[in-house]
Amino acid sequence: MRTYVESTSVQDTDGITYRYSDVCARTFSACDVEGNIFNTTQFINDMNRGNITFPNYTLPSGQIIFLDRIIGGVSFAGRFIVSASALKFRFNLQSENFDISRKWEEAFIDRMHLFSNNAIRVEYSFSDSLSVELSKNVSGDIGFFSVTFTLMIIFSCLALMGSNCVDNRYYLGLAGILSTGLAILGSFGFVSLCGAKFVDIVGAMPFLILGIGVDDMFILLSGLADTNSEDDVETRIAQTMRTSGIAITITSITDIIAFCAGAASVFPSVRNFSWFTGCAILFCYLNYVTFYIGVMTINEKRVSKNLHWATCCKTRKKEEMEADGRSKAVIICCAGSPRKSRDEIEGPIEKYPKRLFKRIVLYTPSKIAVLLLFCGYLGVSVWGTTNFREDLDLRDLVSKDSYYYSSYDANQKLFSQSLFVSVNIRTTVDYRLASTFSELNSVLQKIRNDPDIQNDFRLSWFHSYISDASFDNTSDINFITGLTSFLSSPQGNLYINDVTISGSSVVSSRFHVLSASLTTSSSQAAMMVRLRDIAEASSLPVFVFSPAFIFFEQYVQIVPQTFQTLGISVSVVFLVTAIFMPLPTLIILVTISVTMIMVGVLAFMYFWDLTLSSVTMIHIIMCVGFSIDFSTHICHAFIQAEGSTRNSRVSVAIDRSGGPILNGALSSIIGILMLAFSKSFIFFSFFKVMFIVMIFGALHAILLLPVVLSLIGPNYEQQTNKADDKEINLSSYVKGSIPRISTASIQKDMHQTQN
Repeated sequence: MRTYVESTSVQDTDGITYRYSDVCARTFSACDVEGNIFNTTQFINDMNRGNITFPNYTLPSGQIIFLDRIIGGVSFAGRFIVSASALKFRFNLQSENFDISRKWEEAFIDRMHLFSNNAIRVEYSFSDSLSVELSKNVSGDIGFFSVTFTLMIIFSCLALMGSNCVDNRYYLGLAGILSTGLAILGSFGFVSLCGAKFVDIVGAMPFLILGIGVDDMFILLSGLADTNSEDDVETRIAQTMRTSGIAITITSITDIIAFCAGAASVFPSVRNFSWFTGCAILFCYLNYVTFYIGVMTINEKRVSKNLHWATCCKTRKKEEMEADGRSKAVIICCAGSPRKSRDEIEGPIEKYPKRLFKRIVLYTPSKIAVLLLFCGYLGVSVWGTTNFREDLDLRDLVSKDSYYYSSYDANQKLFSQSLFVSVNIRTTVDYRLASTFSELNSVLQKIRNDPDIQNDFRLSWFHSYISDASFDNTSDINFITGLTSFLSSPQGNLYINDVTISGSSVVSSRFHVLSASLTTSSSQAAMMVRLRDIAEASSLPVFVFSPAFIFFEQYVQIVPQTFQTLGISVSVVFLVTAIFMPLPTLIILVTISVTMIMVGVLAFMYFWDLTLSSVTMIHIIMCVGFSIDFSTHICHAFIQAEGSTRNSRVSVAIDRSGGPILNGALSSIIGILMLAFSKSFIFFSFFKVMFIVMIFGALHAILLLPVVLSLIGPNYEQQTNKADDKEINLSSYVKGSIPRISTASIQKDMHQTQN
């Protein structure tokens, strides 16, 4: 097997061939292969005699080999190995000639794909396997976007396409998807132009933006449907922007600011995702209040002229064609007229479910049931959230049929996951002083006393040198001379890379300890933090390091970064709601609703076997936007609704926003449905989190908030002027009802007085 690997070869641009021996990292001029010990005469003899000790095996030179890192599936009697089912080799490469080394790794993977042997099973990977396999998964699953885009077009057009051949909203559905698609493309182009890198997680952004964009579309169309069909087009568009335009402005601002909070993250992937997504939301909003409103205006002018939606020809009313005895097929395809009420153009999803929800939220016994249901939901969510934990299993990032999945899985199950941690002294220290030796001993002992560090192992050049005959502490020169002699000896050359000597002093050095086998990200991060605290408390200029620490860093930052971002986002919800809906009750209700949804999302992520990681952290940030959207829509519709009682205004609010909320939730679920079949953990976990937030967001908006608003919603008196320009006198909430006199009314009264 080893011969097969070492015979792998590559060529550079000049045609020079490189085998493993040409690119290998070397120790004392020999290729450094972890597992070399299996070929030594001493090991083979001990194996034949049954004298291989486990987990530690000592060479004649005194060097200790930790066999549990390279021998797996061991059965043993006493301290001696009886049998083993797995061996591990690690072929180390030069970093100086990186390009050739990387080409050799790629050739190694290609060659291992072709390897076949009936006697043994081989698992393999290389240094960048995780990144390569992750990108391959994400790139393959981005193809789902084309299917999703098609499904969204079909759903939007069917939801808006009715049997009225004049007042038909088919083209408005297409324009909405086009507006969203242009925003996505614009975001990719603009943010990339600004220098942000496209990371794998950004591939989930289009699915999110499709949901947000379609939600805005349904809200605008609901506002348009609620206008008076007898008014001119300009008046109706203005009325739509005054109601629904404000609603999508609120949600867009909160979404953008929430992602700006994410852009301040210490994680580059989170920052880049937030920039791409925040920019896409901004472009989406601008497209809707410019391009889409223009399309709406053109469509409404066509409707006002009684023109067919497909042919733009003059169209007769259904009643007229029936009176002429035209066939049903002709009537369905050719008859139509401008609507008289919103019921005439609402689709089934907009029309029928809201009737059921109105009965539920306006009926006293069902109100009690809803409140009890959500109390139970909150209790379960709080319990689930307290059990939600931080962890990241790297196997989740690739598909199960990936070679890296099986390789990582075998490595985790069969071999120890212990790691060497170096204790480094970074500057010149006088090692001849007793105080230095005492403090060094203290630091190393405190580290070895850590529960996740093996107490019986220490690799220290200083202690070995003191025990050697060449040790001389009489002067600086003698100390360095003796140390140089020691490092050149067979027993000291093990430490030759642990000491840096300049002139007559040691300018830097390191010592080594060994961790326990840690398999969870939380335990790895906790160990790293504890060791750093010990090092920082020492009077020596010491720090701890392991190559794996670069991965552990993210585990330390995930929890505080997640809660920081969520805290900022909820604060933004509070402030933006206070600006656009300055009613204390609504501000509190929206903030509480968003908080309850987020608690529910965290809890049900736990129930659905998701953990907090740098991947799911991004999904959680995304959830804030949808939590805000649905809650804001129903509350904004409530304050815009006319009516003398809370129940009547809740009924109107559900009429206006219930349909768009359900359409938005359903379209978003359709938008992420294809991701349920994804092999990528990034996309599959995105599907899970988005599905949860869609369900909870919609239920809070169409069940809980209407019930609460019907009980304690702000009580004000709606004023209507003669121009039918409905406005809410918000000051009456505090000061009582103050009649509002329109300009038109004043002019009329003055005219009558003059007469």
